[in-house]
Amino acid sequence: MRIYSPLDEEKIRTQAFVRDWHRSGFLDASQALQIAAELRVDLRRTNFFLRAVLFLFTSVVIGAAVALIFILIDVNVDVLNATVCIVAAAACVRTSEFLIRNLRFYRFGVEEAFAVAAAVLLSIGIALVAPRARDFEFSVGLAVAAVGLVAIYLRYGYVYAAVAGIVCAAAVPLPLVRSAEVTRLLAAAVCTLAFFIVRRGRQARGDDFPGDDYGLIQAFAFAAIYVATNLQLTPDPYYKQDLIYWSTYAMTWVLPIIGFWLAVRSKDRPLMNVSVLSALITLVTNKSYLHLMRQPWDPVLLGLLLIISTILTKRCLTNGTKGQRRGFTPERMLASDRQAMNFVSTASAAFQPHSLQIPSAPAKAVEPTFGGGRSGGAGASGSF
Repeated sequence: MRIYSPLDEEKIRTQAFVRDWHRSGFLDASQALQIAAELRVDLRRTNFFLRAVLFLFTSVVIGAAVALIFILIDVNVDVLNATVCIVAAAACVRTSEFLIRNLRFYRFGVEEAFAVAAAVLLSIGIALVAPRARDFEFSVGLAVAAVGLVAIYLRYGYVYAAVAGIVCAAAVPLPLVRSAEVTRLLAAAVCTLAFFIVRRGRQARGDDFPGDDYGLIQAFAFAAIYVATNLQLTPDPYYKQDLIYWSTYAMTWVLPIIGFWLAVRSKDRPLMNVSVLSALITLVTNKSYLHLMRQPWDPVLLGLLLIISTILTKRCLTNGTKGQRRGFTPERMLASDRQAMNFVSTASAAFQPHSLQIPSAPAKAVEPTFGGGRSGGAGASGSF
C-alpha cells in the first residue's frame, strides 16, 4: 500500500540515527561517512523550513485554482460544486503520485500539499451533497476527511495526516450532540479506539519502521484522550457537578498513571513524555476542578514538587547498576536529547507572562521660564 519502499524508509530513518550518533560522539567522522554511503537513497529531500514553505505555497496555489474554477463556472448548484471538488481531489492525487514516482519527491512539501488537498476537497465535495439537517453535513464532511487523511497516511506515511484524521474522527459528534459532556466522552471513546488500534502495531514493531510512526500516533491519541477527558481545558469550563463531572476528574488522575505505567513497561519514550505532561496539567487544573481559590504561592509549591521529584528520580536511577535501572538512565546520552532540553529551557525562560515591572520614579514638575522676556505693558516680569 505504501508508495515508498520499506527499505528506503528504513534507510532514511537510519541516516537520522547515524547523524545523531556522530554528534553524540559514538561514531567518528570516517565511520559516519562510511555508514552514510551505504544508506543512500534516490529520493529528493529538503530541510524542514523549505518543506514548510513549499507546502504552504502549494496549498495556496491549489486553493486559488479551485476558487478560480468556481468563479468561472458561476453556478450556485451544490451537485456541480461537489463534482468540481471531487474532480479536483482526483487531480491532486494524480499529481502527488506523479511527483513521487517520476521526480522522486520525499517529504518535499509540494507532493504533501497535493495529497492533503485531495482529502480536504473530497470531504468538502461529499459534504455539499449530504442531507442538510441538524448540521449533518458537517459530520459527514469530518468523517470523510478522517477516512481520507488516514488513507493518506497509509499510502504516503505522513504522520501528521494520521493525527489530523484522529482529530476529525473525534470531532464527528460535535455538530450532532448538544451536550458538551457527552460530546467529550464520545471524542474520548474515538481516541481510545484509535489508541488501542495503533498500540497493537507499536508493540509488534517496536522502534523499527513503521513502529516509530505508531509510537508518535499512539502518544498523540493518548494526549487526545486526556484533553477530551479534562473538562477544565476549555475557555469557559462550566459544567454541572454530576457523576460525569467527577468521573472525568478521577480520570485526569488515573490516565497519567496508566500511560506512565504502559510507557515504562515497553520503554516507550513518546508515551512517557505525554504521560508526564498530562500529570503536570492535572496538578495545574486540580484547583479549578475542585473550585478552590488559587493562591500566589501555588506556582512555588508546584516548582518545589517538581524539583523534589526530579532529584529523587535521578538518585533512584543513578544508584542502580552502572548508573541505570532496567534500561533507564538520567544521563542525556544523545545530542538530540541535549538539544531538546536546551530548547525547552530557553522557551521556559523566554515565556514570562507576568514579568515584574519596576515602576519608574515620577518626574518632577519644572516651572516654565521664558528667558527674561517681558510680556505686554502690564509690567509682567521675565519669570512669569
